[in-house]
Amino acid sequence: MQESMMGSMLRSLTDRLDQIFVSLPALGDYLAALPQQFSWRETALLAGIVVAGLAAEWLTRTAVQRLRVGIFERHAGESPLRAFLHGALLDALALLALGIAARFVAGQAGAAQGVYGMLAHQFLVALLYWRGFNFVFRIWLRPNTPEGRIAPVDDATAARLLVGMNVVIVLPLLLRQMVMFMQTTGAAPQLLSVAVILVVPVVAAGMVYTVWHWRHEMAAWLAGMVNPRSTFAPMKLGFAHSWWAAGLAFYVLAGTAAILAAVTESSAAMHGIARVESMLILLLLFETLVHRVTHHLPFEVPTVADVVAGCIRLAVRLVVIVVAADAILLGALGVMEPAEWAPHARAIRIAAISTFVAYVIWRFLKYRMDRYIADNPLPSAGFDPDADDDAPAAASRLRTIMPVLRVTVGITLLILGSLLVLAQLGVNITPLIAGASVLGLAVSFGSQSLVRDIVSGLFFLAEDSFRVGEYIDGTKVKGTVEGFSVRSIRLRHQNGQLHIVPFGQLTHITNFSRDWSTVKFNLAFAMNTDVELLRKTVKKIGLDMMNEPQWQKELLQPLKMQGLVDIKDASLIIRFKFTAKPKNPSMIQRLAIRRMYENLPKLGIEFAKPPYAAFAPFGGGLDPAARAAAQ
Repeated sequence: MQESMMGSMLRSLTDRLDQIFVSLPALGDYLAALPQQFSWRETALLAGIVVAGLAAEWLTRTAVQRLRVGIFERHAGESPLRAFLHGALLDALALLALGIAARFVAGQAGAAQGVYGMLAHQFLVALLYWRGFNFVFRIWLRPNTPEGRIAPVDDATAARLLVGMNVVIVLPLLLRQMVMFMQTTGAAPQLLSVAVILVVPVVAAGMVYTVWHWRHEMAAWLAGMVNPRSTFAPMKLGFAHSWWAAGLAFYVLAGTAAILAAVTESSAAMHGIARVESMLILLLLFETLVHRVTHHLPFEVPTVADVVAGCIRLAVRLVVIVVAADAILLGALGVMEPAEWAPHARAIRIAAISTFVAYVIWRFLKYRMDRYIADNPLPSAGFDPDADDDAPAAASRLRTIMPVLRVTVGITLLILGSLLVLAQLGVNITPLIAGASVLGLAVSFGSQSLVRDIVSGLFFLAEDSFRVGEYIDGTKVKGTVEGFSVRSIRLRHQNGQLHIVPFGQLTHITNFSRDWSTVKFNLAFAMNTDVELLRKTVKKIGLDMMNEPQWQKELLQPLKMQGLVDIKDASLIIRFKFTAKPKNPSMIQRLAIRRMYENLPKLGIEFAKPPYAAFAPFGGGLDPAARAAAQ
């Protein structure tokens, strides 16, 4: 069936081509008769539309050149968007002058209903179309004016790109103007088809040459918009440098579509390709403008401007995809009739809207999470001489689980959004869900240790067993929590080693950094020590430390003497204690001993002297890291 349809189509095209080429002599007669339809004055007037418009544009641009340079010098550094808009307004004056001058000359052609008046109007519209695109390209590229340039290229590249972009616009424009000219002057449809078949290969070859000749300049433009620190930066750079392959294929396809349109006398394919080309050019210009406005924003810390720019960028891309799908499937390929395509077009639009909504939700949530992470830095696991004294010893519970929460939310939105979009596009998602369930079951049986690690980690996090920055003992290893992933935890030992332990191997956890820590330590004093005076003096030292701003946030209960615990080697062993936050109790202990050493001898309270022990540590007198090192 398909072979018979293909054969019938080929026979129809062959017969049509035979009929067209039979008309070649008639095309020659038509061209020979053209000079007789127009006088020299009418021909000069048509040419004058173009000449007068271009002259007016050049004179106006030259007149405002100094003003434009001054605007860029004043505003380009501090407000690039303002400089861009002001410069565009000045260039718009040149375009307005072109329109006025060309319209004045075209008005001399007489009534618009006549052939000559229609041709003058076509020349005017074509000139405005060309120079309108040139206006847009010029304000983006700005040759010899780097202060106001939007595209990330140098002066020489910008000048060459401006020429290349004009060629891309002018060649198809000449083809369309030829078709409109022949239709206006009464050429038969067969003559029109012959002319298109003869001219399209020339135009297509010119477009292919343009892509190849200016491939390096366009690659520099595209590569300049790639942030080297962004995700998939190498892949984006690779596409930027090999864009010409897609460009060559596109214009070969466009030429083929134009020839088929001429053979079948249907311009839908040609118009569809033209719409795709226009949307791609507009997308390039929009992406360049967004890059110019947002490239100075910090990459590490998210900003509202970056989120808004990302959402707008996706919205424009989705619009381009929807328009391109309609232009290619309905216009260029003609796979369906408009009535049949309508429900599919509606489904594509709804899917695009769903994609945009899901992306906006994700960007908003990611922005809030990233800002929270940036505003609440993790405590250092080791010694940091530049650390703030007021910095918390451990991260909050929310800060601890925020990286995992961000990944979980992202994966959830990706899966749900993908299923929703596929369902709206008419894809049956039931087999996908069933297949994912079977795959998940197989993975759970084949990777039981992995599942155990993940489930154990979820319960540890749900129970708030530890936080980043806390010192824990996990049976086999101990250290300060530096971070964790879905299945493992990273512990930094006090000697510097980094332990990566799966959650499933943590049978129990001892947290040394939670809430408070009571430190007890022993000191040896002479036998004749006044114990009551010692008690009062130590109490005063503890209260003084509690009232000092540096220590009042750390001390929860003041230093005090617990009492006499032993008499050994002709000395009194007396125990002291205090309660503090678990950030660094050993520092408070050292300060307390130093103050006792400085103040007690002044009151006649002597420490035990050799050969007696001057200091007898008690098990609770060290912070967790020091106790672990002592062991």
